[in-house]
Amino acid sequence: MKLHFFGDTVLDQVYKLSFDPEFFVLNLETPLSCEGTPALHKVNICQERSYIVETFKSRPLALSLANNHVMDFGEEAFLKTIDTLKAEGIPYFGAGLADEKFNNPAIIEFAGKRIALCGYSCPSVHAVFGDETHYGSARLDIDLVCKEIEDLKSEVDFIVIQPHWGIQEIPFPTFQDREIAHQLIDAGADIVIGHHAHVIQSHEIYNGKHIFYGLGNFIFPDLDVPTRYDGSKFTDRRIKKQEIEHRRSMVVTIDEAFEVDFFTVELRGTMVEKKEFALPNWLPSCEASFQARLKREQKHIRIRNFLRNPRVPNLGHLKRLLG
Repeated sequence: MKLHFFGDTVLDQVYKLSFDPEFFVLNLETPLSCEGTPALHKVNICQERSYIVETFKSRPLALSLANNHVMDFGEEAFLKTIDTLKAEGIPYFGAGLADEKFNNPAIIEFAGKRIALCGYSCPSVHAVFGDETHYGSARLDIDLVCKEIEDLKSEVDFIVIQPHWGIQEIPFPTFQDREIAHQLIDAGADIVIGHHAHVIQSHEIYNGKHIFYGLGNFIFPDLDVPTRYDGSKFTDRRIKKQEIEHRRSMVVTIDEAFEVDFFTVELRGTMVEKKEFALPNWLPSCEASFQARLKREQKHIRIRNFLRNPRVPNLGHLKRLLG
């Protein structure tokens, strides 16, 4: 018996898995409705209905809603998402109203133990944050989160913190995220499982506890959506083919004895299959090392993207390519 944790998930249709995760938690990276007012000046994604049960053949123990897309079509779509999850009997956490503590924690029963699930979005991901009167994601405020962890210690057997953080496309955490993760473990979290970067990020064991900085995309289809809503109309279109690094992810597992493990998967068409491949392992030791490595990685990404889709560069392209 194992509890599975999946990364960023968008279900525009029914997908298939080559394995059977009876118990699982995932990050739902989109509202389950496209009706509502689009968020301003960003890429807006949604799914018309829930394909969760059809894809996984069972209901998740809970869903994280702490991310930068769940409010993409405003409170109307968010509330329809909540109604759908309630109708399907699926608990959720990480978003809502402040007086509800953004539905943190979701406390689930697994193997006779109580597990607390808490989700938060880092300010760097530009999520819509909730307050007392407006729905939105819980903010990753380290002091408040550490206090919530302290309050949970006597109530549950295991505490899972799921932050939505990191720089998109970058396969390692920021130095600040690494410091925050260590603080979360020091405060009493038993594991940190992050997502948002759309690629797998590094993993480490700190003080005997696992930190997965980014699981990558579990299921995330190609994008071809209107975008950059200016208040009256969409002004652009986002077209993105999900390359191999966007179709690979880690799946974290926890067994009855709270032993942590993981395996890797790859999305091929509409099938998610187990597949082994090399994982990133670099971690920043200080802010200077992070900035230097980030600059090299961003240049590498620009070159790789140009080789994948060569075109005649303009002056701006050449300046960015040469750093």
